[in-house]
Amino acid sequence: MNSELQEATATFQEVDFRSELKSRPSRPPNYEAEHRALALLAKEMAENPRNMLQKVVEMAVELCAADTAGISILEGDVFRWESLAGVLAPYLNNTMPRDASPCGVCVDQNATQLMHLADRCFPALSVEPRAVEALLVPFQHHGKPVGTVWIVAHSDQRKFDREDERIVRTLSGFASAGWQLWKAYRTEAESSRKKDEFLAMLGHELRNPLAAIVSANDVMQNVGIQEPKAVRAMNVVARQSKHLGRMVDDLIDLTRIRHGKLKLQRERVELRVALDQVLETTRDQIEGRQHRLSVSVPPEPIILNADPVRLAQMLANLLDNAAKYTPAGGEISIAAERRDDQVFISVRDNGVGIPADQVDKIFDLFTQLNASHAAASRGLGMGLSLVRNLAELHGGSVDVVSAGPDQGSLFTIGLPLLPMPSLTDVTKKPVEESVASSDRHRILVVEDDDDVAESMGALLAIDGHTVRTASDGAVALDMVRLFEPDVVLLDLGLPGLDGYQVARRIRMGPLKKNIVIIALSGYGEGEHRRRSKEAGCDSHLVKPIQPDVLRKLLASTWKYDQGNLILPMPGNKANA
Repeated sequence: MNSELQEATATFQEVDFRSELKSRPSRPPNYEAEHRALALLAKEMAENPRNMLQKVVEMAVELCAADTAGISILEGDVFRWESLAGVLAPYLNNTMPRDASPCGVCVDQNATQLMHLADRCFPALSVEPRAVEALLVPFQHHGKPVGTVWIVAHSDQRKFDREDERIVRTLSGFASAGWQLWKAYRTEAESSRKKDEFLAMLGHELRNPLAAIVSANDVMQNVGIQEPKAVRAMNVVARQSKHLGRMVDDLIDLTRIRHGKLKLQRERVELRVALDQVLETTRDQIEGRQHRLSVSVPPEPIILNADPVRLAQMLANLLDNAAKYTPAGGEISIAAERRDDQVFISVRDNGVGIPADQVDKIFDLFTQLNASHAAASRGLGMGLSLVRNLAELHGGSVDVVSAGPDQGSLFTIGLPLLPMPSLTDVTKKPVEESVASSDRHRILVVEDDDDVAESMGALLAIDGHTVRTASDGAVALDMVRLFEPDVVLLDLGLPGLDGYQVARRIRMGPLKKNIVIIALSGYGEGEHRRRSKEAGCDSHLVKPIQPDVLRKLLASTWKYDQGNLILPMPGNKANA
């Protein structure tokens, strides 16, 4: 198209050839070719709606023996050539002002147009080869024209007739459907993207205040407060903080799964050991509601190739769900059964049950039962969706059976087992007990959130450590020189000089071999862990930091071997 401003050399009446459509003889229809083309369009709409409009113009060239065919979409005050086939295909996505385009006339009149040498009236249409004849048909959305389907002949040898108009009008219906389908898809995709970004941001933003609450409550529990009401209040804060922490973790994990960023850290896991750990963490909730819990696991080892953290997450969510929807004094059971090369883990309760019309939706994100049970209002409806996603990542599945309201529920996870030959050298690993630290360290806490820094510092001081705090990177580097800490708890999200830069500068300094740097972050994905390791951090903890996890890390014995730090401790998976 010619982008230079040119003068029109003819009026619209002089290029308007619509009257000839009535007088020109029509060629006979080729219904066989037309039906074949329409069948292809219907298939394209079902399988690849993004390519629908392009397929429409390709069919227009074929069925009308046109030199070029296109679809122009009205976007504000311009038309964009959304799809092109034939001679003018290189002009794809070019735009033309509405009042300088034949498409503007077609849309304004909402009627078929036939024009001869239209560039005489619309100079912006000047192209090579020249458009000799153009047939345009509008298409609508809710009765309002939003674009045109058009065909062009670049020589006097091809003249369009009423059969061509009929075909293009038929194709315009497909263009309208395809445009609406793609627009809806783009709108949904954009909405989904914004929702995922918001949820990820919300999850990470919640971690800092949650970290401060957890640390402050742990401080109060360790200063010897004995007043019964205060003790009960602190226990409530501790329980609810753990509950909120699990929700935050679930929220972040779901967004990572949706973006394909959650990677399983598989290893050999014995089901009984994993289950014992889960029962320990969920005991308070089950005993608090006086549920009767029974456990049935085969005596022989059941070994899975699984991510132990994610396996525990699945089981904990199912038990949490059962406790939430089972009235006080109710019964909950968990059982495992080996069937061929799979293990099926079932959680049964005699609670409120699931109505038949909600069974198929129960694993959808943010879905909750319409139950009157008071505890049902807690949570965000993420737990079961996460269970399904994690089970599928493990190559397994989850399903649910319920006889209806007040009839209880049975959730079953099926997971693949390790092949039997690999069981010979596997021994049961005991559950690690919390290690009480006898070591005392000089610890620098680098955190720009004052509440987090103060509560974490107080907690460490109660444990006998010497603590200093810094609120930004520059101050932290000065404190490293003056205070000479042997441990730095380093927030990676510092303003200005961020944690990665601080870690690198510490490693470049004279004390680089004598300091253990533990990264603190709201992000626990593999990319963030890799970056913190490359910056010189020795370990990576994800907020909110659980006090027992931090104590265990600080209590571990570390040493340097030829300048390389050796940490005989797990990679903080439980806090990932």
